[in-house]
Amino acid sequence: MKKPGFDLGMANSPEGGESGMLDRLPVLSWYAHTRGWKFVLAWVHRIFGLLLIFFLLFHVYILSFLPEPSLYTVKWATYDTLFFRFMEWILAVPLIFHALNGGRLMLYESFGQRDDRQMIVWGFSLGFIYLFLLGFFMVTGQHEEVSPLFYWLNILIISLAFTYYLYRRIWDTPNSKLWKFQRISGGFLFVMLPAHMLFMHISYPTGHQAAVIANRMQHFPMMMMDAVLMIAVLYHAAFGVYSIIEDYLGNRFLRGGLAVLLLLLTLYFGFIGLKLAFYLA
Repeated sequence: MKKPGFDLGMANSPEGGESGMLDRLPVLSWYAHTRGWKFVLAWVHRIFGLLLIFFLLFHVYILSFLPEPSLYTVKWATYDTLFFRFMEWILAVPLIFHALNGGRLMLYESFGQRDDRQMIVWGFSLGFIYLFLLGFFMVTGQHEEVSPLFYWLNILIISLAFTYYLYRRIWDTPNSKLWKFQRISGGFLFVMLPAHMLFMHISYPTGHQAAVIANRMQHFPMMMMDAVLMIAVLYHAAFGVYSIIEDYLGNRFLRGGLAVLLLLLTLYFGFIGLKLAFYLA
C-alpha cells in the first residue's frame, strides 16, 4: 500500500522508496532505492560543490582582467552570448541546491531539526522561487542600479546574525576547529552567495561592465566585504575538497600530497583575489 508522502520518491523521510518523480530519473532512482536518499543528497551536494569551485576559478580568471578595462571588455565579450547567459542561470541550480541543502545539514547537526521531508519540500520550493527571480532579472536586466552599500549592508547584517547564532550553537561541541570554521563559513555563505548572484543580475552593468565593477570595488567597505567573502569561499571550498580526499583515499601518502597541493592552490588563488581587491582600491 502506498505510503503518504510528496511525489519525489520519498515517504516520511528521505529513506523512503515510493514511486513518483524519482522513478523517472534513471540514475538517481537506482541509487536512491539501493543506497537511500541521504546517499544521493550527500553526493549531489558534493558534486555541485565541485562545479561551483570550477566556476569560482573561472570567475577569478575573468576578474583578473579588471585592472585593464579594455582587456576585460574584450574577454567578457567572448562570453557575452545568449548561450553563456543561459549557462549563468543554470549555474544557479548547483548554487541554490548546495546552499539550501547545506542549510538543511546545519539545521540537522546544530539545531536538532530532523524532519528531512519537510526541509526538502521547503528546499525545492525556495530553490524554484530563487531560480524564477534570477531568471526574471536576467531577462529584463535593465533595472535601475541598486545602491551597493545599501544592498550589502542589509545582506551582511542578516548573514552575520545567522552566522553568530550558528557559532554559538557549535563552538563548544567536541568537533575540530577546522570543522567548526567550515560550518561557520557555510553559514556566512548561505546568505551571501545567493545574494551575490542576484545582485550581479539585478542590473546588467552591475555585474558585467568593467567601469561599474571597478568603481564599486574601490570603496573600502565593499573591498573589505569582497575580501572576507573570498576568504570564506576559499576556505569552505578547500575544506570540502579535503573532506572528499579524507573519505575516499586510503593511501596516507597520497592523501598528504593532495592536501599540500590543495593548500598551495588555495593560497595562490587567495593571493590573486586579495591582490586584485587592493590593486583596484
